[in-house]
Amino acid sequence: MSINTISFSGNRTSESTLRAAIPIKEGGALTQQALEETYNALYSMRLFKSVEISTSAAGEGLADVHIAAKDGWYLIPMPFAVSGQGGSSAGLFLVSRNVFKKAESVSVSGAIGSAGGAAAGFFEKNGRSLAVMHSERSAEEGFYTDGGYSSAQNMRKSDGTDNFTFLSKFGTLKSMYKRRRQTNSISAGFPLAQSAGLPALSAALSYNGEKNTYGDGLKELHGGGRTSSVSIGLNAGGRGEMMDDMGVIFGLGLADLDKRIQKLPKPKNTWRGGLNVAVAGAWTGSDYAFSKTALSIENSTAWGGSNRFSVRCAGAVSANAPESQLFATGRETGLMGQYAREFRAPRLASLGVSFSKPLTVSRRGVFQAAVFAETAFDPAAYSATAQKGVGFSLFYRFWRFPLPLGFSQTYSFRDRNMQVAAAIGGRF
Repeated sequence: MSINTISFSGNRTSESTLRAAIPIKEGGALTQQALEETYNALYSMRLFKSVEISTSAAGEGLADVHIAAKDGWYLIPMPFAVSGQGGSSAGLFLVSRNVFKKAESVSVSGAIGSAGGAAAGFFEKNGRSLAVMHSERSAEEGFYTDGGYSSAQNMRKSDGTDNFTFLSKFGTLKSMYKRRRQTNSISAGFPLAQSAGLPALSAALSYNGEKNTYGDGLKELHGGGRTSSVSIGLNAGGRGEMMDDMGVIFGLGLADLDKRIQKLPKPKNTWRGGLNVAVAGAWTGSDYAFSKTALSIENSTAWGGSNRFSVRCAGAVSANAPESQLFATGRETGLMGQYAREFRAPRLASLGVSFSKPLTVSRRGVFQAAVFAETAFDPAAYSATAQKGVGFSLFYRFWRFPLPLGFSQTYSFRDRNMQVAAAIGGRF
C-alpha cells in the first residue's frame, strides 16, 4: 500500500513544519511500522494535546492519511530553586513555545545564588538550536594534601564554623584560596540523522570563553587567566529521560499520556553516546594551548511499569591543560551523586549503575525512587584519585505541571561523608 495524500487538521502549527517532522511521505509505503514511527515523531515534538491518525482508501494500492493533532502555544514565567552542588540558587525561566506556529521553543532565564549568578537564552526549531550563556561564580576552594579539592560553596554548615575548619573535616588542607570564574558561551546544535522518526545523531559547535581569577597570587599554580576554547560535540542514540516542557500546564506534550502510564508489553533497550573535542590556543583568545576529549556511553533497559536499569561509562583525556581545565570526578565525568570533594587529572574514567522504579503512576503524576553506585578515577593513579559512592533519590513529577519535587542523598566511601541535595522546579 502506498500513500496518496497526507492531510492535517486541528492544529495551528504550519503544515511545512509538521511534514518535516514525520517520517512518512506521499508516495512512500504505508505500513504499521511507518504509522507507529509517525506517532512517535509527533509525540517527541512535545506539542500536542492529542494525536489521531486515520487512513482511507484512495484507489487500487493507494491510501490517504489524515492526521488530527490538537496543539497550542504558550508564553509563561516559571520560578525555580535549587540546593546542593555549588550552593543554593533561585531564578526565573521565561519560556515560549509555538508562538510563531513553527513548533519553535524560545527561553530566557536568570538565576542568582550564594556563589554568583547566571543568565541564558535558548532557541530551538526542528532540532536546530542556538544557546548563549553568561555566568559568574565565586567561592572559597580548599586543596588537600592527597590531591583532592573541595568548594566551601558545596556544603551546608550547621555548626557555625569557618570554611577552613569545616573543610578540614574531610582531610588535611594544604591551602585555601578564593576562585572567581567568569564564563561566556555560545553553542549551535543541528541534527545529522534520524531513525524511526526520531533524532539519531546530532552535532553541536560551541565557543566557551572562560576566565579564572585566583586570590593570593595563585594564578600560575592553578591555571588562572583566559582559557577560551572551541569544541565540537556529537550525540547519538536516545535522548534519555527528559523533563516535559512548560506547555504541559495546558496539556501540550501529553498526547502520549496513556502510553506513558501503561506497562511495557516487553523489555525495551535504549542507548546513547556522546563525544566532545575541545581545543584552545592564542587563536581562541586563550592564555594556554591545550586540548580535551570526552566520550560517554549509557545503556538502559526498561520493563514492566517503567522499571529501569542503566549502566553508564565515560572516559576523558586532556593534553597540556592547566589545572583549572582538568577533568574532575563529578558531574563532568558522569557521576550522579553529590560529593564533598573531587579529584582532578589529565585523564579520567567513570563507571556507574542505577536502578529506578516508579512507586506510584497515575494520570496525575509519577512518584519514583532510584538507587545508584558509581566511581570515577584516573586510571594511572587509581588509589590517589578514586571517588566512589552510593546513593538514592526520590522525586515526584506532576504530568500537568513541570514542578518536580526532588531529594537525593549520596554517601562517599572515600570521604566517609553524606551529602544531600534537593530541587524544586527545573531539572532534577
